[in-house]
Order: sequence, then C-alpha cells, then structure tokens
Amino acid sequence: MEVAISGHNIDEKLENYTRTKIGRLDKFLSGLDHATVHFSEEHNPRIEDKEHCEVTLEGHGHHIRCKVSAADRFAVVDAAAKKLEKQLRKEKTRKLNRWHKGRARGKPKPDI
Repeated sequence: MEVAISGHNIDEKLENYTRTKIGRLDKFLSGLDHATVHFSEEHNPRIEDKEHCEVTLEGHGHHIRCKVSAADRFAVVDAAAKKLEKQLRKEKTRKLNRWHKGRARGKPKPDI
C-alpha cells in the first residue's frame, strides 16, 4: 500500500513508524491501494490533546476515513491504526455476510 504523509515538523522516525502501522492495514481488507495521512497541531494551550491525525484509505471502491486526537504524535498513529482496524474488520464482515447470504438464497431449503 502506498502511504502519503503530510504535515509540519515530521521527522524520519515518525514517518517510518506511520508507514509501518498504516501499511499493515491492507491485510484486513484486500484492494486498498493508497493511504493519506495528515498531521496537524492545535495551538490553543487549554486543549490537552493537541496532536491531530487524519487518515484516509482508498482503493477498489472503498473510502475509509478517521480523525483522531491525542497528546503525542506516536499515540495518535496508534489510535488511528486501532480505529481503522475496527472499521476494516466491520467492512470485511459486512462484505462476507452479504456474499454468504446471496449464496444461501439460491439454494432451496431442506425439508425437515
């Protein structure tokens, strides 16, 4: 999966960490081609969770997006990966249930 990262003050360590965490998500749902990750920071001192991360996964008719806030950039990446994993599992389960339901519809019910 191709991962594009944008934002201010992104060091190489954060970039590599983000690429590995977000890159692993393609194993949950096949056909994901591109991921866009955007980091931003809140400048208001009264807000505790200053770091924001928006992640968009696209490919094969799927558009999955999440927005997460936390105190640390690495924590933001972990939270986004966890949230996206949950969404991908839900999408895959929904897709499989539709497929199995369609196959069962064509077969006649057995007489008991």
